[in-house]
Amino acid sequence: MADKETLDLIETLKANNEELLKQVALLTEQVAYLTNKLYGKSSEKRAVNPDQLSLFEEDNSFQDDEDLPSHYRNYYL
Repeated sequence: MADKETLDLIETLKANNEELLKQVALLTEQVAYLTNKLYGKSSEKRAVNPDQLSLFEEDNSFQDDEDLPSHYRNYYL
């Protein structure tokens, strides 16, 4: 039969193993959360400033050729 020191060592190692398993579970949860934050769906709803130009909307100001001199109308359009 195992002596007292061996049994104490086994109990200490079991407790250490349980603590490490809890830590691994916590870190796995954190990695999943941060991965989802980084690569998951996001709603980028920001207030649009009406004075700021948009990269994705067409600017129709170039199509209004009445303000251009006649020799530029066909050149820029």
